[in-house]
Amino acid sequence: MFAVWHWILQVTGIDNEAGKWYAFWSGFGADFAEGAIFLSIIGLYRRHKCQTCWRPALKGGLGRVEGTHYETCHKHTNKDDHEALRKQHAIRHPAMHEHLSKGTA
Repeated sequence: MFAVWHWILQVTGIDNEAGKWYAFWSGFGADFAEGAIFLSIIGLYRRHKCQTCWRPALKGGLGRVEGTHYETCHKHTNKDDHEALRKQHAIRHPAMHEHLSKGTA
């Protein structure tokens, strides 16, 4: 068990004479920042991509699907695609559409 613990300390950089926190943050701990950058890029892409494909969604309201929070790219900015997305949104978020229908009636 000691050998496994010693290996973990060595790999993470904590077992160092310069100081455990200096060694950790300049070694293994620096990967946390790289991971955060990578995950934020993925999050931004997923937030701003078209609802039906991989392309970035249009901004400025041109690709916004009425009555939903969905956005579409220039290829999917047509009535048929938007109607299908409205139906899909109504199935996934029925409480939101129930609230909207009460407000308009």
